[in-house]
Amino acid sequence: MTATLEPTTALPPLRLGALTVDPAVVLAPMAGITNPAFRTLCREFGAGLYVCEMITTRALVERNDKTLRMIRATADEKDAFSVQLYGVDPATVGRAVEMLVDEGVAGTRPAHIDLNFGCPVPKVTRKGGGSALPWHRVLLRDIVRAAVRAAGDVPVTIKTRIGIDADHVTYLDAGRIAQDEGAAAVTLHGRTADQLYSGTA
Repeated sequence: MTATLEPTTALPPLRLGALTVDPAVVLAPMAGITNPAFRTLCREFGAGLYVCEMITTRALVERNDKTLRMIRATADEKDAFSVQLYGVDPATVGRAVEMLVDEGVAGTRPAHIDLNFGCPVPKVTRKGGGSALPWHRVLLRDIVRAAVRAAGDVPVTIKTRIGIDADHVTYLDAGRIAQDEGAAAVTLHGRTADQLYSGTA
């Protein structure tokens, strides 16, 4: 049985470059959750864009079997499938985007690619990735530039946090860098990395 929720207030469509997301509801990537079955359920209730679980660019470039399974789009995701990538090396991120856009390694060409600069998990931030990466502005710029160039007409967005902690705020610089390098949009998680998922966003 398929049901569609009717919004009480109509949202205008979301524009990401040439991509129109309507309704303007995006399923955020969640590790271990936003797999094909979960995305199918969400699609039945009317979301506009469905992001798969966060994908490590190194594993994608190395064609890791588990990673290749994780990025497989289902047959009915052709117009609304999105991939979120995590990486700390511009060349590897660029190559991963090429594989998605030019080689169709996901089974379909993604409608959208998001770069994760918001993950607060220590195993990610210890390596300088996720929400720790925007502190390294030149590296952030190089990663966004590599992704946007490799993506061609596929819109690239970034997700970031306010910063590492209250003394290391990065979101304004990250947003400006993303804009200057051609990102279509910025998503802000309104917490610092050290807050994880607690406190008030």
